[in-house]
Amino acid sequence: MIIYPAIDLRGGKVVRLREGDPERQTVFSDDPVAMARQWMAQGARWLHVVNLDGAFAAANDNSAILGEIARLGLPVQFGGGLRSL
Repeated sequence: MIIYPAIDLRGGKVVRLREGDPERQTVFSDDPVAMARQWMAQGARWLHVVNLDGAFAAANDNSAILGEIARLGLPVQFGGGLRSL
């Protein structure tokens, strides 16, 4: 079994939405790259990253953060508003 730790990005922060409601979110970190490094240090072999800003709107405000996480060297699943590569 492979476990994919998830990082949901919104406004440059790591968040979790309550029941998928964008009006009810909890912020877990102001530094998504540090959170990705923390998952790596705990033995993660993959990451699942969702760009909630891109999923809820046409803007992809988290593209720089997504790039930084990708450069850490772990395989990453990206989702949320990606319309081109």
